Amino acid sequence: MDFEGSSLVLAFLLLLLSCPCIGQAQQKKRLTENYYGRWGTLEVKAISDHGKWASYAMRYENHIDTLFVQSTDKNKRYVFPNGSDSHFGGEQIFAFLAQESKLKVLQLRKGKIAVFENVKRYELANKGQYIITLNKGYGEKSLMNIRDSDGKVIDSIGGVCEYILNSNKDALVYASSQSGHHQLGIIHFTPYSRVVVSTADNGSFFNLMWDKDTKSVAFLQETNSVHKAIFVKYYRIADKKLFSLDYAAKADSKNMEVFKSTRFAISDDGTKVFFMLAKKKAPNATENLNVTEIWNGTDKWLYTDRQRQQVEGDIPKVALWYPDTGLYLQISDDELPAIMLSGQQQCAVLYNKFSYGLQSKYYEEADFYLTNLKDGSKELILKKQSVDPNQMGFDPFSNKILYYRQSNWWMYDPVAKTYINLTKKVTTRWDNYSLTDAPHQFEAYGNPGWSSDGRNVLLYDANDIWQVAIDGSSCIRLTKGREKNMVYRIALAEYNRRSQTNYDGRESVFFDLSKDLLLEARNTQDWSTGYFIYNSQSGEKPLVYGASKIDEIRKSKNSDYIFQNQTFNQPPQIEFRKKDDLVAKILFQSNKQQNEYFVGKSKLLYYNSKGQKLKAALFYPADYDPTKKYPMVVHIYDVMSDELFQYVNPSFLNRDGFNITNYTLNGYFVLMPDIIYRMSNPGSSAVDCVTAGVNAVVGKGLVDKNKIGLYGHSFGGYESNFIISQTNIFAAAVSGAGVSDFISMYFNISKNGYFQSDMWRFENQQYRIGKSLYEDKETYISNSPIMHVENVRTPLLLWTGKNDRVVPWNQSISYYLALRKLEVTTEMLVYPNEDHSLENPDNQKDLSKRMMAWFDHLLKGDPEPKWISKEIPVD
Repeated sequence: MDFEGSSLVLAFLLLLLSCPCIGQAQQKKRLTENYYGRWGTLEVKAISDHGKWASYAMRYENHIDTLFVQSTDKNKRYVFPNGSDSHFGGEQIFAFLAQESKLKVLQLRKGKIAVFENVKRYELANKGQYIITLNKGYGEKSLMNIRDSDGKVIDSIGGVCEYILNSNKDALVYASSQSGHHQLGIIHFTPYSRVVVSTADNGSFFNLMWDKDTKSVAFLQETNSVHKAIFVKYYRIADKKLFSLDYAAKADSKNMEVFKSTRFAISDDGTKVFFMLAKKKAPNATENLNVTEIWNGTDKWLYTDRQRQQVEGDIPKVALWYPDTGLYLQISDDELPAIMLSGQQQCAVLYNKFSYGLQSKYYEEADFYLTNLKDGSKELILKKQSVDPNQMGFDPFSNKILYYRQSNWWMYDPVAKTYINLTKKVTTRWDNYSLTDAPHQFEAYGNPGWSSDGRNVLLYDANDIWQVAIDGSSCIRLTKGREKNMVYRIALAEYNRRSQTNYDGRESVFFDLSKDLLLEARNTQDWSTGYFIYNSQSGEKPLVYGASKIDEIRKSKNSDYIFQNQTFNQPPQIEFRKKDDLVAKILFQSNKQQNEYFVGKSKLLYYNSKGQKLKAALFYPADYDPTKKYPMVVHIYDVMSDELFQYVNPSFLNRDGFNITNYTLNGYFVLMPDIIYRMSNPGSSAVDCVTAGVNAVVGKGLVDKNKIGLYGHSFGGYESNFIISQTNIFAAAVSGAGVSDFISMYFNISKNGYFQSDMWRFENQQYRIGKSLYEDKETYISNSPIMHVENVRTPLLLWTGKNDRVVPWNQSISYYLALRKLEVTTEMLVYPNEDHSLENPDNQKDLSKRMMAWFDHLLKGDPEPKWISKEIPVD
């Protein structure tokens, strides 16, 4: 260990980041692509326990990433180039990994840095009072050193294969292996002690798990005998008792074995251990790739869906063990493979999403069964219930089950076997069915958690948070968002990160409503954002709120906050706010070099289309001159106006080739309009909304109506393909990975994840037809771009990834061939090793530059790029 002095306090970087001298005039200039690399991306990291310190980072495309730690009440800032994996240890220390396998630990009060060599991983335990270092990466045997806060080694354990801290970080369980000797031990840090729980010469320990309250641990042990066996182990700390389950000795273990990557769960009462079983594989078994596939016309599922079901059937199954009694039960199986545990882990909900065969739904419907975990008995509790995880929850204080059905939230009591409609007494929409224009977008607004007194469940409607009694006796609206076009939601910073494995279900979270609750807020009229403090006495009061994008909030234990604030023309900055202060303090401003250059601005545009009120985000060119008319590019997809305040670094590394800031710097307006859809009319809906938005901008005299371009990717690519077949208002267009032929796409088998038919996308998803092809052929034909391609006059650049698993690249080929046949100006870019979006940086840069060149040529009159007529790469 050696030390570095406090001279690391921002000496050189303050010069780099500082503003121009007072009184010195600054002449703004145009920002060219040669200087895009100066821009970085701000990342909010953490705030210390008592809010005295904040950490954040800047990430760059072509420069050294930099980690910062800064005092929130004094002008003290430390800068660490290439720092990563940083953590606060209370208010005392700040640790991070540096290059050359070094751990650096900053003493926050003294400003001194201790440097520890040969460290690949580390942990801070007990609020930084202990520093744990390991000299190897994950999955490798490591020397674990436990140090006190001064860096002195107080204990060492060799050959550590695995370890896990408990949720409070005041205890650790580890597994080690050295010279054929294996050990499982527990370390407590208050005060420091180490206990060896189990040793073995013929079997290693792995897959470690703490219970919720640090009263017990579970783990696996694999023997090294000829016939390897895996034992499930459970250790109870209070009575120092170790339990072991030899599953291989069970009568029903012939075809199953303990799954090595078991996701453990220990019940809250410590009486049950949940683990997983996997099907045994025959020795030297290989898949015969030459077997003939039989696609039966009468199958309940397509052949590909049958394969998918078989894969689901091979997913490890959940089993239950009672260590005190030795009782063992397998809970899930191939018939009912999906499982969710109730709040008290005394019963489980099981279902099979394939039970009704192929369904044209985003979330399938299934029959739900309740399993008693004492004897394994099952009963059907819900028939044809959605498997959407957002439509089911579990009371953490009982075994009651919350679910959404028939536009209401219900509670099932497995003891009384009663079904209670919790929300029938109030008139509000708990889902967006009346608002949505596409079945795939249907959602129940959700259940964020429960009250800590065990009496109420919290529910969302479109705007507000409700407190609903679990016995159905009352429904109380806590916030008043509906009246102000506000949407209130509980901020992620309020969620307890202690996670208990629940397999296919959600973690049950509860909140103490007698204390302040942090809410995030968004105004759907003007997209203002911020955070509010809710109190049961005073309701919601603003903490920070305004016409900007405010997000990434971090909360200290004493309710101090740091957060990020930005607009389109104001780079993100870190702000600090004490709970009782009236205003926030700026801690750090990113990308100060922007002050040297002209930049654009954004405004929200309101307009009408066929009687509907719509919004669009309009972005102005840098150095805008109101006496001039400019070219404009329209970027489309769905609702886009909510991008109004998003700051975008100038960059050519764009996954879909488009960057708003690049275009505003290059003298373009950019319009991002909202599209509101009518069922069975996705194409004409897009035409109406987009043309209305364009006409609204043209009517303001801002743009040259003959110099307007159109761009969309994915579903936006489909919309671009269709729009140019219906109107000639665009002088140039680009379509990325878009559908052109509804008929062939309807009969496509997707390669996105599982192989399945794409019919559901049209019948019950984004393409919004709502019926099968044979129920309404005319609608499919009328909304299919290729059926109207003879009307296209707009020059079109198509691009696609040859390995696209979402929209096959032959959809772009078909449109290209049709346009070529009809002698319409068209070019197509095909990226051989890319998927639906581009991941290779060289390809991202290539696409971004070619798209800009396409628009520059057709909208600004720049010379035709050489690659349009010759196969020459972009410079």
